[in-house]
Amino acid sequence: MPDLGFRENVMGPQPIGKIVLPPAEMTQALDTLMHSLMSGDRTVAEAMTEPQALDDLKQIANAIAPGVYDKFEVVGRARIAEHFYSKIRLAGTKPMTIQFRFGKNGERWTVREATNLTGRRSGWSK
Repeated sequence: MPDLGFRENVMGPQPIGKIVLPPAEMTQALDTLMHSLMSGDRTVAEAMTEPQALDDLKQIANAIAPGVYDKFEVVGRARIAEHFYSKIRLAGTKPMTIQFRFGKNGERWTVREATNLTGRRSGWSK
């Protein structure tokens, strides 16, 4: 395509941004959330969830039987601005895949969105 004089509008290879790992506090919040869900302690999970995501989190908590899962695996991460997405897989007799979006609320990390991806196809599905 000929150069029309506006080089800043030319599409081409975009620079790859540096990988930003989630802060340690966010990783700790995810760990706390998952252990509380797996053990059946819903009060801890609900306390660290924003009101707009509370109904979705309660549905996920109802789907996780206490004591069935003993470990989880982070199978995907993404970041948009200051929000971090984590895709979690719980392996067991009934495997589950869950996605959480965390954001910072003051000094603590809270769940802004919770989605049960079990049995659903998404951009993150294998």
